[in-house]
Amino acid sequence: MKRQLSLFFVSTAAAALVFAGAAPAALAHDGSHHGGESGTGLSLGLGLDLDLGLGLGQYRYSQLTGKAEVPGPGDPDGRGQASVRISRDKLCVSLTVRNIQPATAAHIHRGAKGTAGPVVVNLAAPSDGTSYSCVQVDRALTREIAHKPGQFYVNVHNAEYPAGAVRGQLQR
Repeated sequence: MKRQLSLFFVSTAAAALVFAGAAPAALAHDGSHHGGESGTGLSLGLGLDLDLGLGLGQYRYSQLTGKAEVPGPGDPDGRGQASVRISRDKLCVSLTVRNIQPATAAHIHRGAKGTAGPVVVNLAAPSDGTSYSCVQVDRALTREIAHKPGQFYVNVHNAEYPAGAVRGQLQR
């Protein structure tokens, strides 16, 4: 039985490596990210959730607007997107913003839609319009963000709107 399980896991891992190698697109990275960690990542671009409930390799997304800022006001023409990759004990966040003054800070906050809440993760500010951060976090927090994304939001701040220029709730 042990040998059968061992062969199953080895063949499954080998198949995953072959599949990953045959993936049509790797995520090219030009090294222009801010903060966090450097390097090139690989993305299969399939959105598969194979983590067995552990929150591994999942993505959560957010559309950021000034209108969503609470208590407000946020930047009325400000827009942006956030993509959060959830690993066991790490979050990697890609942020893009436009139509706002240069960002001075960015965070993930705990809080439902329409409420302001505390910062739970500090991110690199997209001061030139984009940023990329990888941050070590507690496993319980990664599981919570993976399973209850609507209880968290991404917020980008700048000098003109220090309480927040754009905001968006995380979603699946």
